[in-house]
Amino acid sequence: MNKPSLLLLFLGFSLTGFSQIPDCTKFREGKFRIADSRAGVVTIADRNSMYQTETSEALKAVVRFRISWQDNCSYTLKLDKVIRNENKINFPYNLEIKVKITQTSDGGYTQETTSSLTNGTYNVMVTKL
Repeated sequence: MNKPSLLLLFLGFSLTGFSQIPDCTKFREGKFRIADSRAGVVTIADRNSMYQTETSEALKAVVRFRISWQDNCSYTLKLDKVIRNENKINFPYNLEIKVKITQTSDGGYTQETTSSLTNGTYNVMVTKL
């Protein structure tokens, strides 16, 4: 193989490495630590095929969401049930959170989140426990 062909082959592998879609299937179920540095709150999420239950000791709340996957790396959480709410936070009955996993690693992922409560999007680091 000549040098130009080797260079093209190498560039092809490099470009495909940078443009790969993250594999999010290993994050569909399990227990996760969500570190929201903007709010200064750590939440533990327990996710199965139908629900995601989130526990925050800082907020003294436990909330269950119904989870709906739109594609491999995007899902929507809709408020299903407030299980514990010691701080009497006003959780709107129509609360909806849209999540897009933008980057993955062996131990977790980065998610881009939008909500019916906030304007704009923000990124949060999530670690699989």
